[in-house]
Amino acid sequence: MKASLLAVAAGLLAQAVPSVSQLLGGGALHGRPRGIKQQTHSDPDLVKNGTFDQLLDHNDPGKGTFKQRYWWDASEWGGPGSPIFLMNPGETAADGYKGYLEDGTITGRYAKEFGGAVILIEHRYWGKSIPFAELTAETLQYLDLPQSIFDMTYFATHVPLEFDDSNGGANAPASPWILVGGSYSGALAAWTSIIDPGVFWAYHASSAVVQAIGDFHAYFDAVERAIPRNCSADVRAVVAHVDAVLAAAADDDDDDAAILELKDMFGLGHLDHHDDFAAGVADPMGAWQNDPDAVFEFCDEIETSGGSTTSAAGVGLELALPAYAAYINRTVAARCSQTGECDTYSDAIDWDQPTYLDGDRQWQWMLCHNPFGWWQVGPPAPGADGQQQHVVSSFLRPDHYERTCPLQFPETNGFVPGITRGFTPAHLNLYTGGGWDADFRRVLFVNGEFDPWIEATVSARRRPGGPRNSTGDGDAPVLVIRNGMHAPELVINDVPEELSVLPDQIAVMERWLGEWVAPSSSSS
Repeated sequence: MKASLLAVAAGLLAQAVPSVSQLLGGGALHGRPRGIKQQTHSDPDLVKNGTFDQLLDHNDPGKGTFKQRYWWDASEWGGPGSPIFLMNPGETAADGYKGYLEDGTITGRYAKEFGGAVILIEHRYWGKSIPFAELTAETLQYLDLPQSIFDMTYFATHVPLEFDDSNGGANAPASPWILVGGSYSGALAAWTSIIDPGVFWAYHASSAVVQAIGDFHAYFDAVERAIPRNCSADVRAVVAHVDAVLAAAADDDDDDAAILELKDMFGLGHLDHHDDFAAGVADPMGAWQNDPDAVFEFCDEIETSGGSTTSAAGVGLELALPAYAAYINRTVAARCSQTGECDTYSDAIDWDQPTYLDGDRQWQWMLCHNPFGWWQVGPPAPGADGQQQHVVSSFLRPDHYERTCPLQFPETNGFVPGITRGFTPAHLNLYTGGGWDADFRRVLFVNGEFDPWIEATVSARRRPGGPRNSTGDGDAPVLVIRNGMHAPELVINDVPEELSVLPDQIAVMERWLGEWVAPSSSSS
């Protein structure tokens, strides 16, 4: 019987109004991995497409179906018994990812190497695979992790493939299917191996964030390691100063003269709440995943504020503080004054926007409902985790984001997001078999050394016992790309560190496909 995620939880529990996309979806600090690089196809005329009648509720097929889009390239396919690589780009419309059907990506390379077909499938509730015209707490109940997993297995076993004339010989399990994804969809692939095993033969999980973490201050560990030592020293000094000044307040609303002076220095004096201010100060560090060059430019501004220094000690607080503040004035404060997005306590914000369908609302629902957590915040207190200084303030904590869940998704006909019912990331990790400790089988993990999401993957340094390590002959091999970022191997670039692991990926998949036995020939 298909387990219910909420059942597991129940068992354990006895100016212009800123848009929510600006407030939560559009910023760098708001929980969305955004890990799959878009890749266009070199010859769109070769791409075929279709829609599949996907079950709205896999626990109650009587509720009907919705149209789920998919695309394919079977030009390399060797016929029934040959592999099919199913690529899910995750929390986004899939139109911009058709390049994953051809060589130049890991899925296209797999197809070329092993005589396979590639199918690109759009995640439920994104793009044009949305079952409802309005997204409320009621209609979003069908957007959760279990339904998304069962979409993949139901598709693999039931889709009528136009390139197959063998009456189902291309479907799983008659042919070996491999589920591929990166970031959230990489975790989706790995989780599928635990929740609904036996349909897919193998899985490729790139930067797979398999550990749900509410207090994800470890997100910034990789950022701190990647930036120059002098910049790290100065950012940590500024953040320590900010925390010390804010801590002098008796409570969150007590902005004494020193606090007002500090906020005004950064151009954020209008922000009454310290968490909003801390989020603004953290903005440069939050740019790392999507725009690392911007982070290095920020560092250059700090380190040249007093001339130039390459000393690991940096320029010191006296010079770094005004330089940091000037950068925030020019970037964050300027944006705040135009959109009002930085004051998340403003009564002018219309949090509940059910007709907003472009993707950010859906992702915020998944963070609040499953919930994944992954709130990119500062530590609970300086030194609380053994590190004396951090690059993000301790005044930016998970409740800064969690408090918006019931605002974005108010009760509708008795339905609320899971977090409102007391569901936590710990419940999700239990459901998925232990998060990063799950007993994965035939799952290939590939991670990037400087990926800020690495601390939610099997390669996390903070994982009890340290990163999981496995060789290519294991059931769950782990490859870490030196200097790699987020989902670095999905698009095959001319980067030595990335190319160095390509033969290992091919070898692992070759071994697993060589072990596949057609069901009719199996002793079982």
